[in-house]
Amino acid sequence: MLVIGSGPAGAAAAFFIPYLSEGRLSVLSLEKLDRNFAKYHRMCGEAVSRAAFDTLAPLEPHAVEFTIRRAVEHWPGDVTIETEAQGYVLDRPRFLTHVMDMARKEGCHTEVGAAVEVGRDENGYMVRTRDGRRFGARILVGADGWNSLVRRTFFPGGPRLLWAEQFVLAERSEEDAMHFFYDERYRGGYRWVFPHRSGSRVGFTRGADERPKCLERHGRPIPYAYGGTVMGNACLIGDAGGQANPITFGGIRIGMMAARMVAESLAKGDLADYARRWPRSPYASPVYIKAFETLQGMDNEELYRSVRPFRDGYGRMAGLRALLNGRRYLGLYRAYDLGAKWGW
Repeated sequence: MLVIGSGPAGAAAAFFIPYLSEGRLSVLSLEKLDRNFAKYHRMCGEAVSRAAFDTLAPLEPHAVEFTIRRAVEHWPGDVTIETEAQGYVLDRPRFLTHVMDMARKEGCHTEVGAAVEVGRDENGYMVRTRDGRRFGARILVGADGWNSLVRRTFFPGGPRLLWAEQFVLAERSEEDAMHFFYDERYRGGYRWVFPHRSGSRVGFTRGADERPKCLERHGRPIPYAYGGTVMGNACLIGDAGGQANPITFGGIRIGMMAARMVAESLAKGDLADYARRWPRSPYASPVYIKAFETLQGMDNEELYRSVRPFRDGYGRMAGLRALLNGRRYLGLYRAYDLGAKWGW
């Protein structure tokens, strides 16, 4: 097996394939970034729910910077909703390095090199790196990001892209809370404020707000709404497969769960099992895309109307009010509910 990329999805694949196959499947992980690995992976809110690690065992939260206990939503009409949210803000580069260390202990071999060509040969797949090395494998796992070479070579089309910017600020934010600000100018997205060891991290849809004075600036696309998973003996996971959640913008847990599904399918000797299971999973529900498309067309007045049943908080009575007075927004409510459970 050859896994290209060692972000969240690729690192998880490098670990779970030998772990779940009990060493029967040999794995090579090829990562293009060396010195810039940490810099690239800092472009992330780095939030992962506690529930994620129930499904990613034996992986555990590592390099935890903050423990999250609250999510605070800020909506038009001065509506603020605070809910319990159990999770973590991780140091993503350190977390990924830890997962790769665990992968090596399971027998995964690792190489640093930028793949510039992938193709087929008599043994399966061939990968050529920029420095001229060649690697072969019977099965190819594309975990090589939003502009995936594996996807562009073997799969049709590509994901939609939501471009986001993030800034590290010196101003401190609440260390146990994630703040989300909804407004029509975010075009279906939101502004986020998460804790950071240097103060806070603030992000939003690119161009929606003025860029603040900052310590660091990050920018990258969030790929979503792509249905390709398996083509022959090649498969896509994480950003390569456009698997980010357009409601939560979450991608760490989702990519890692896709990797675990691939590993489970390979351990059974049936890669196509991943193609069957993934679209039916709560991580890939079509309600997310439908809800995001609805949100993109909503102005602040309608955003307020949609959230008005919950202005005093979520709960049984608020749910009843939503059923009675917000039926046109039930698809949104369903997406929010699923996203809170599975989208981060």
